[in-house]
Amino acid sequence: MSQQTATQSPEPTGPAGSLAHGPRSHDARLRLLLSAERLYAEHGLEAVSLRHICRAAGNGNNNAVQYHFGSERGLLEAIVSYRVPPLDQRRAALLEAARAGGDPLGVRELVDVLMRPLAEEARRPGSRYVGFLGRFASHPPERHPWWVGGAPAGPVGHEVSMAILDRLAAVPEPLRSLRLRHVVSLCLPALAGYGQSPSGGASDGGTDAHDDVVSGDAVPYGLYVTDLFDMAAAALTAPLSTGADSSQ
Repeated sequence: MSQQTATQSPEPTGPAGSLAHGPRSHDARLRLLLSAERLYAEHGLEAVSLRHICRAAGNGNNNAVQYHFGSERGLLEAIVSYRVPPLDQRRAALLEAARAGGDPLGVRELVDVLMRPLAEEARRPGSRYVGFLGRFASHPPERHPWWVGGAPAGPVGHEVSMAILDRLAAVPEPLRSLRLRHVVSLCLPALAGYGQSPSGGASDGGTDAHDDVVSGDAVPYGLYVTDLFDMAAAALTAPLSTGADSSQ
């Protein structure tokens, strides 16, 4: 995924969806979007006010979010719309490469296609999108209508998610989607949190969490991600306990 693609800016809009012309408006909108992404990743939706976002973006107009995005929901949707296209393009490339061998893809391969772009995004300077997603993934979907319909995954991500579910034939139907949701809810904060725990990076000053290997007995990021995806695939395909009653 190229730096140019990954950092493409959303089309600026003004009140009532009208086009807001000019580089200053474009830059102000992007600063608000990136500030909101960072604050939501750090604190969650409930703890961040629109005024807080405006201050963090260096915007003295407390109504700037409403002007550029219409509402907080419009801001959330704009963050997703900004980040998803390059991530889904990366998934498409990974899916094409995985299918090139001609063999049917298993759950482990599909998990890699679904989640590896996010693992890469988590390491990209200036992006807090994975942490942002991690704040919402464990919430009931009805609390965040903008989340419903697979929007944060994109079309390819949705296709891969459905392919994973299709391969869980041994898991009772009601549990398949729950398993996938739980696995994603596990992976997102784990990816975003690399470098913040003794096993996943250094917290001592001067050590960059974006280094491939950090000091002490920390786990290299590549190994960390591989093991995380191995665990995810194992959790998805784990057999139901003997005697479990799926009707209860």
